[in-house]
Amino acid sequence: MKDLLKKFKRPQGLMLVLTYIVTALFIAWALAMLFVDYEGVFLSIVAYTSFGFAGLSLAYSIYTVVIYASILKKKVVTFLVSHKFTRRLIENWGFRTVVTSSVSFIVTVANSVVNAYLGIATKSIWFGALAAYYIFLALMRSDMLFYHRSKKDFDGEALIRAKKYTRCGILLLILNAALSSAIAQMIFDDRAFEYKEWLIYAFAAYAFYKVIMSVRNVIKARRQDDLTIQAIREINIVDAAVSILALQTALLHTFSDGTVDISLFNTLTGCCVSALSYALSIYMIVKGTKAVKEFNNK
Repeated sequence: MKDLLKKFKRPQGLMLVLTYIVTALFIAWALAMLFVDYEGVFLSIVAYTSFGFAGLSLAYSIYTVVIYASILKKKVVTFLVSHKFTRRLIENWGFRTVVTSSVSFIVTVANSVVNAYLGIATKSIWFGALAAYYIFLALMRSDMLFYHRSKKDFDGEALIRAKKYTRCGILLLILNAALSSAIAQMIFDDRAFEYKEWLIYAFAAYAFYKVIMSVRNVIKARRQDDLTIQAIREINIVDAAVSILALQTALLHTFSDGTVDISLFNTLTGCCVSALSYALSIYMIVKGTKAVKEFNNK
C-alpha cells in the first residue's frame, strides 16, 4: 500500500501517460452522456457516475501538472537558453518588446488590408476609417521595428531615438483623426464590431489581457533609456483602449435587449479612448521635442 500511495503521489512514466488517457476518456464519456436522454434509473446512475469519475480524474490530472510544473519549466528554460535567439528573447526585455511588436505589426497590416477591401467593396466609410486607423498604426510600429533591425551603436543614437519618438507622437496625432472618424461612424450610423457569441468571450479575455499587459509594460518601459521601446509600449496602450471600445460595442450589440441606450455608452467610451489617444500623442511630442533640444544643447 505504501508503494502504491507513493506512486500515486508522484506518478511517472507509463502511469502518468495512462492518467491523462483515462482522464480524456472519462471527460469524453461525461460529455457524451449530456446528449443522452437518461430518464431510467440505470442510465441516471451511469451518467452521474461518469460525471463523478470525470471530475476526480481531471482533479488528479491537474494535481500531476502542478507538481511537475516547476521541473518542466526548468527543462524548458534550459532548452531555450541553449539557443541564441530564444536566450536573447528571455534575457533581453527590449529585444522581447521588438519581437512581440513584430507579431502585432503583421496582425495590424492584415487588419488594414481586410478593412480597406471591405471599405472599397461595400463603399463603407466605417470600414474605410478602420482601414486608415490600422494603416497609421502599422506605420508607427514599422518605424520602430525597422530602426531596431538596422540600428548600430554610434554617437548620436540617443538623438535618433528622440526624433523617432517625436515622429511617433505626430503619427499618433494623425491616427486620432482616423480613430475619431471611426468612433463617429459607430455612434451616428449605429455600427459595431461583431463577433459570434462563442467568440466574444475569447475576445473579451484577450482584450482585458491586452489592457493589463500594456499598462504593465508601459510602467516597465519607463525604466528603459531607449525612447523607441517606450514608444512601442505606448502605442500598445492606445491599441488596448480601442480593443476595450470594440469589446463594449460587440457586447452591447450582441446582448442588449433594447432597454439600454447603446449610443450613450458608445459615445462616453469613445470620447475617453479618443481623449487618451490625443493626450498620449501630445505627451510624446512634448517629451520627444524636449529630449531633442536637450541633446542639441549638449
